[in-house]
Amino acid sequence: MTEADGPLGAPTPATETTVAAEPTQAPAPAGGRRRSGRRWLIIGGIALVFLLIIGYVLGGAAAAGGPVGRADSALHTAISHNNETVDSFNNDPFNGIDFSSNSVDVATVKAAVATDKQKVAKWQTQVSSDRTALQQVRPDLKSSLLTLPEQGTLERHRQRVEAALSALNTAQKGIDLYTKEFAFVDPFLDAMAGFEAIGKAGTANDLAGVKAQLPATGANMKKAVDLAQPPAVPAEFASALKSIQQVLNDLQALVAAVDANNAAAAQKADAALQADAAVLDKYDWKSVDAASKALFQPLIDAYNRDMKVAAGN
Repeated sequence: MTEADGPLGAPTPATETTVAAEPTQAPAPAGGRRRSGRRWLIIGGIALVFLLIIGYVLGGAAAAGGPVGRADSALHTAISHNNETVDSFNNDPFNGIDFSSNSVDVATVKAAVATDKQKVAKWQTQVSSDRTALQQVRPDLKSSLLTLPEQGTLERHRQRVEAALSALNTAQKGIDLYTKEFAFVDPFLDAMAGFEAIGKAGTANDLAGVKAQLPATGANMKKAVDLAQPPAVPAEFASALKSIQQVLNDLQALVAAVDANNAAAAQKADAALQADAAVLDKYDWKSVDAASKALFQPLIDAYNRDMKVAAGN
């Protein structure tokens, strides 16, 4: 090294880059963590409550769905029989008998009554079946804690079922009345057939034929009178039946007088028969129809009213 180079200088120290340390973050207070955890617990609790409510509602709907479905099915079946029931209510056995006619076709009336009996028998089967189905589902329509969300639906169906059962009870009253009418009509028509045979025998001057018909005709007439009990058989019919029975009694007296060749007794019996005929001619046979209508119309109205509720109207 030369002097020109100058004296050796002191070595320059290396420059060190100093990095300032970031301040240390203070730890979060323990109370903050507790508040955050508590908030999530509250949110979770609320969500759980909502889930429980939804489950309760869905469970209630599912629990109520079975009874409601069965009630709908039973109601639908009962309502589907409505038209047949109304027709059956109108099948009054007395409608086929023209009491004012001098020549009642007993065979035709009997055939009509037989058809009416079949209809009422079918009606009875339907009413019994529908009533059983509705009675079975009725207890299931009671509200419980589980089905509380569907209480309104259950209550509406319960009311409809009750209305349908009330209508069926009314229909049963009609069936019971018709059954009693049929019990009366059968011997009454048999007695009328006997009178018809007596008339033919009398026209032919067949005294033996007349006598042969009297016992059975008398027995049938007595049975009919005994079974003619209101309200099934209108009370207005009672006096007419008594008059018809008196005709039979006077006819028996006439036959006995003729058979004994007792002219005086025969004339007396004949006069009595003329009086009997006059009484029957004055009888208002339409009163029977009016009484029958008055008996059944309230039942028809009550049935229709209840079935309207049962249908949900």
